[in-house]
Amino acid sequence: MVQVSGTVREGLRFAATPDVMPLWEAEALARSLARFTPTDDAERLLAKRADEVRAGNDFLEAHGIFDARTWDPTIAWGQVTPAERLKIPIGKTPSGQVMYLDIKEGAENGDGPHGSMTGQTGSGKSEHLITCVLGWAAKFPPEMVQILLGDFKGESAFAGLEDLPHVQGIVSNLEKSAHRLDRFELMLRGELARRQEILNKHGFKGVREYEAARAAGRDDLEPLGALILVLDEFSQLLQLRPDMAKVMDETARLGRSLWIHILNASQRQDVGKMSGMIAQQTYAIGLKVKNAGESRAAIGSARAWEDLKNAPQGSAFFVNGDGEHTRYRSFYVSGPFTPPKLNASERDRIEGHYLPAARFGAEVAAMPDTVQEETDDTADDFDDATPGAEAATVMSVMVDRLREAGATRPRHRLWLPALEETTALPIDEVIEEFWGRPWDQFTPDAGLVVPYGREDDPYRHAQDVVSVGLADTNLGLAGAPQSGKSTALRTVMMALAMTHSPERVQFYGLDFGGGKLRSLSALPHVCGIAAHGDDEKIRRVVSEVERIVRFRNRTWAAWGDNGIDLSTFRANKFGPKRAEVPDDGHGDVFLVVDNVQGLKIQQDLFDVHERLNALIEGALNFGVHVIIANDQWITIKSEQKLTTKIELRMADSIDSKMGDREAAKHVPEDQKGRGLVKGGKHMLCAVPYLTQFAENSSEVAATEATAALVAQRWADLGYASAPKLQQLPAEIAYTALPPAEPGFLKFGIGERDMTTVGLDLRQTPHAYCVGTTRSGRTMFLKTICAAIMETYTPEQAQVIQFDPDLSLADSIDDRYRVVYQTTISGITAAATEMAKKLGERRPPAHLTPQEQAAWNPVRPKWFIIVDDLNLLTPSGSNQSALQPLVSAIETARKLDLHLIVASSSENWFARGRQNKVVQAMDTGGASVVVLDGNKQEVIVDQVRPAARIPGRAEFYSRKGGTQLVHVALPPGWTPPRDQGI
Repeated sequence: MVQVSGTVREGLRFAATPDVMPLWEAEALARSLARFTPTDDAERLLAKRADEVRAGNDFLEAHGIFDARTWDPTIAWGQVTPAERLKIPIGKTPSGQVMYLDIKEGAENGDGPHGSMTGQTGSGKSEHLITCVLGWAAKFPPEMVQILLGDFKGESAFAGLEDLPHVQGIVSNLEKSAHRLDRFELMLRGELARRQEILNKHGFKGVREYEAARAAGRDDLEPLGALILVLDEFSQLLQLRPDMAKVMDETARLGRSLWIHILNASQRQDVGKMSGMIAQQTYAIGLKVKNAGESRAAIGSARAWEDLKNAPQGSAFFVNGDGEHTRYRSFYVSGPFTPPKLNASERDRIEGHYLPAARFGAEVAAMPDTVQEETDDTADDFDDATPGAEAATVMSVMVDRLREAGATRPRHRLWLPALEETTALPIDEVIEEFWGRPWDQFTPDAGLVVPYGREDDPYRHAQDVVSVGLADTNLGLAGAPQSGKSTALRTVMMALAMTHSPERVQFYGLDFGGGKLRSLSALPHVCGIAAHGDDEKIRRVVSEVERIVRFRNRTWAAWGDNGIDLSTFRANKFGPKRAEVPDDGHGDVFLVVDNVQGLKIQQDLFDVHERLNALIEGALNFGVHVIIANDQWITIKSEQKLTTKIELRMADSIDSKMGDREAAKHVPEDQKGRGLVKGGKHMLCAVPYLTQFAENSSEVAATEATAALVAQRWADLGYASAPKLQQLPAEIAYTALPPAEPGFLKFGIGERDMTTVGLDLRQTPHAYCVGTTRSGRTMFLKTICAAIMETYTPEQAQVIQFDPDLSLADSIDDRYRVVYQTTISGITAAATEMAKKLGERRPPAHLTPQEQAAWNPVRPKWFIIVDDLNLLTPSGSNQSALQPLVSAIETARKLDLHLIVASSSENWFARGRQNKVVQAMDTGGASVVVLDGNKQEVIVDQVRPAARIPGRAEFYSRKGGTQLVHVALPPGWTPPRDQGI
């Protein structure tokens, strides 16, 4: 009795249970039996879906899979015999027989190693390829079969298969980039070389012998297995790169012994371009084609055209090397997955059921009170609902199971994603991969080795982290505008900061780019960064770096018995056996310049550019490095001294320094951070922020957050910040100045060493101070007066003040002042009288030349203080009220005479440079203090005024060069209300 209900009379049971199936499958079966053709779209859809389900179930059945959800692939992987290697079911013949594809060589009774598949659009070619790929993955373990998929049509035909542990990668979108075509060729050539190298190393002729030795127990041999290249729309590849035909010919020829198999799929066989490869193909699959000619080119006969005109998708002919044609229809694995339905008794047989625990003993135990009654009711309610668009497919369910089963299996990846597919490469990913530790496991000293990006080496099938060593080198970084130079520069700095303590490495920065260097200001390693437009701070940064070099140059040579060099300094200060060294508060110092061309074109900073080049030339021996970023290599003056280079995309490939100008042409323009490394391999620079901040509002915000976190981490480890850049104060009192060197009249603080500066009367007996109204000229003179009183007694120094501006009356003690004149006539008369007395200071005429040279009588120094020199010179004349003193001023060093004057900078060339007194001071030797003024005026030796706060000046001396200074406030200083200061 057949079961027709869920209940049965007591004492009876059903003799048979009818099969059940989904509604659409039952309808498809009925129509098939009735030879009924659906007449509306809904009926056609139901029939098609039922057909797809049946094709998917046929695939599972052919592979012995009952329920794909619980299927264990490793069971099938462990049952492969030599005869079954590379042999998979691909469909069914019209008689219902399973059709197999065996791509082993003929010597192993296969139809391989290479073949073709041809079919027009809509023939089911791509689905057939997917069925083959899934079949190889289902039957063979990843170490036995690796698959490389090529989708040259760019339609994502293999989407979803990339997660298979067997799949080495999906090569697609080659038409967008010539570089990607190069990658594909290099990858193939690299794999041929790799396999040959492994075989030669271990002494095997081919992979068959190699794998046999592995199977026999050679644990020292890594898996090679078979590599199957599944290339969809291969003809498209040949259109993009015709010379790839030769590469594929070589791959096919060498692939026989190397176990490399090619399945070439196209809409038509391009006999001309593919002639070499076609000659090596031993089987062909022909699906529906457009005409008889294409059929004959594909399978050697017109049957793919004649017999398959009205055949459903997936219908094909298989033609082996003997020309035998076998018709079949491929499985379809992209259709909906229908789980098998189990009734309770079947589930019990498969899964078992619960019995209560019972004590085991010798006594007879009663049967359990209740055993689950067997019922023939189905375990699950049958669902006739049509599967939705998101329903699982046979392929997706199997891919999930295969991915889980192969997750821990080692494999060699051939095709790695192109660098173009990387949106951003966070710095922590680079640090962790290169050093093999979490990014926040800081080390105080990594030897100045800096990982900064990832290179692409398709020949070696690798994308390794690239680094630079900066222990004994300067670094240059070049790239076209918008190529990512500022980002790469900060990446180098961030990588150094993550791997070196703030006492080991310090940064000074000059930012002539987009101002992004300031996003690193929170790093404890950053001493100071000056941005474009802040000329004073720019000079201060360079001066501080120069100070460190001078200090080390002076102290290292004099240290101990034999002095020390850089390696000894590093070992003693940072090594395991530390010893005392001259301490300047720094370790290895990096002066970082973003867009050095922006500095070079600044006329006002020409001297800074020259000083920068001097540091490049001579600071390395003292642990001071320069890192420069620029648009071009050729415009960097000291480019040859930048022995380590990072190159991004160049505006003109001919400017590339990486050794492959052809490769430089193909660096993408639409991806910042892309460039080349030495040898021409492509590279992507990392970004200077952590993965966790990648979603921040901007790159700058992410970098700032990363810098703050790095700073906190170093603070937690007990490291203090590096010394911050000291800048000149806006005001400083004379009484706060440290003592000056003997023989100097101190007047302020200089940026070069951030210490006292003064007039060296032994080298330059005179000085003139130039500036606009209220720039600090009178303040300078009063400060000099204070210095005279501090340095000399009234018996050692006498002060003559010519003060037509009436500003110096209270500047000097009356014990020092011997002359004070405010009118032109009085000043002229005093100057004439002084000229006579200065004549008496010359050596007597009766002395021999030797006695005159040695003549040095003890007498007070005369200091002539003038405010303002312009007021002593009539308009339109170069004759000053001080004209009688010109001769004495020129030879003042022998007369103990010093002229110190203030003058307006306005119209300096006519009123100052042509002034006979100024000329005499220059002849005799004069220091110059240049305050605020018009940049167009040149005061002395290209030193110009600039927009400056009162008291800020450029101090020039012939011996000491120039430096920025700030004039100290004299004791009791109060700026006059109506006069300049």
